[in-house]
Amino acid sequence: MPFVALAVLLLATLACGGFQVRVTPTPAPPTAAEAEAARPANTPAAPAAADDPAGAAVPSDGLATPTDTPTVAPVIAGMAPGASARVTASGGVNVRAEPSTKAQQLGRFNVNTNLTLLEGPRQADNYTWWRADNGAGLVGWVASGPENDPWLVPAVAAAETPGAPKPVNRDIKVGDRVQVTTEQGQVLTVRNDVGTSATPIARVLRGTLFTVKGGPVKQDNFTWWELEGDKLNGWAAEGDGTTRWLTPVE
Repeated sequence: MPFVALAVLLLATLACGGFQVRVTPTPAPPTAAEAEAARPANTPAAPAAADDPAGAAVPSDGLATPTDTPTVAPVIAGMAPGASARVTASGGVNVRAEPSTKAQQLGRFNVNTNLTLLEGPRQADNYTWWRADNGAGLVGWVASGPENDPWLVPAVAAAETPGAPKPVNRDIKVGDRVQVTTEQGQVLTVRNDVGTSATPIARVLRGTLFTVKGGPVKQDNFTWWELEGDKLNGWAAEGDGTTRWLTPVE
């Protein structure tokens, strides 16, 4: 009799599912369309053209460091409300409603776009921000980029001004006034010391003028000159043997 009661109890338990093994289904990975639909509307799809260093322009000396962690860039001389600036990031820069990487994206300023700076600088999310106008109806905040590879630089038009100093084809010497003569759209790296391993402190556009304070120093197959500019001092390479990046002017 006890055996019969035990058998009845076991059958009742099984009928109720007390010993049923339940397998938790493994969710399938989302499809590309589902992942895109889940992405916040104000987050740019990869690859992003601006708030990451990989979108910045490669300098004329070919020594970009796009994998470096972004650091707050110092305010470059010539960058101030009312001044003109130019976009040097090869992928352009995102334009946002507020000075924050989380703010709504309003559009994008493409590389070589000339801007009028309206407001700034503001520091947020490890970037320096400027409110800028492209003159075509797009106004918003843009990040000026990491210290080692700025995405915005002052727009220098001195080389195109009538009566401005003209480049001359001769050797550089200490005391010379020199002009950045990189190829159109390229920038020249100014570093805190000689050598390709020295820390970049600015990237400057074609047409920028400096005074030569020291050099020449041979290092890493380049000839380096100590330069003094408008609140910007550092070292830069003269050229790569094919293109002159620094040329005397008279």
